[in-house]
Amino acid sequence: DSSSPDPSSRTSASPEGQTIIRAFLFDLDGTLVDTERLWVGAAEDVLCDIGHPISHAEAVALVYGRGWSQIRKEMLAAHPDAFADGAGLERRMGAAFDRRKGSTDIRIHGSIALLKRLAAEHPVAVVSGSSRRLVEEMLQLAGVEGDVRLIVATDDTPRGKPDPAPFLIAAERLGVPPEACVAFEDSTAGVRSARAAGMAVVALRRDGTPPQDLSEANLVLGDLGE
Repeated sequence: DSSSPDPSSRTSASPEGQTIIRAFLFDLDGTLVDTERLWVGAAEDVLCDIGHPISHAEAVALVYGRGWSQIRKEMLAAHPDAFADGAGLERRMGAAFDRRKGSTDIRIHGSIALLKRLAAEHPVAVVSGSSRRLVEEMLQLAGVEGDVRLIVATDDTPRGKPDPAPFLIAAERLGVPPEACVAFEDSTAGVRSARAAGMAVVALRRDGTPPQDLSEANLVLGDLGE
């Protein structure tokens, strides 16, 4: 989109005025792997099992563009008598997710190829609202576990996206100023989180996914391979 602001406009510059990008930060769910549709199905399965079935549209609204902490909070609030605690809900959701994940290729190949190209010369981090265990599992599935220098998961930050904390933590741990980072995201909350952290953002909008407000991104693409 030629009308989109240049992602370099918010990055640091050398004395010669050239942009210096020093690190690249990727969201996981919906950006590197298409896990969100599996979580939609898992939520449908779990709630049906406890006698509180929801429609597919309701499950999509519950899951898409949101971190696990938000999903867990809403499910526990809506069904306080169905789960002993958050850990119990997480176990049931994880089991339902595992039953579904072997049935389809959830890798987003253009994004994975881009991560590998960037990681050959720059530090790359994954900043996700999922648990560290799941992030590590998904990076292994995607074949990029050796390319990612840093993971910031929901376990690592007191506040999730759209708060800037996850991206600020990643920049600090990489030793790179936020303005020298580019973030890749696919959700409204993720884009707002990275922008609030002072980073340029490239957003992924894939065909067939629920609409997200990506207007704050510097650039929006249908495939990060572009």
